[in-house]
Amino acid sequence: MNYFSKNIKFLREERKWGQAELARQLNVTRDNVASYERGSIPKLEVLVKIVNLFHIDLKDLVEKDLESTPPSGYTIATDSDGAYQPVDQNDDLTLESLQKLVKIQEKYIKALEDKIEASSKKTL
Repeated sequence: MNYFSKNIKFLREERKWGQAELARQLNVTRDNVASYERGSIPKLEVLVKIVNLFHIDLKDLVEKDLESTPPSGYTIATDSDGAYQPVDQNDDLTLESLQKLVKIQEKYIKALEDKIEASSKKTL
């Protein structure tokens, strides 16, 4: 199940932002944010901005109900900005493990891009 639209609204509201503020943070229009919350999928560069802004994994943003389950390896924040906070800062991660993680993320992003493209072609 795709939770993206529900999660983007949840994350925005957790920070007590209106759609206009999230739009400003992402450098998109308020109408774009409204369409994401109704189920539209943003371009890849906007998805990257979203996961960086909220400090979450793209897979969690799309596949988890963040309202009921924090992202993998994170806990619900107690800080004022409403961002999820890592449970473990992973200071001991090696360069090799980080490189593997990047490769996994790149494969996942490619798979999502392919899925979005296929979905777009079906709707045309």
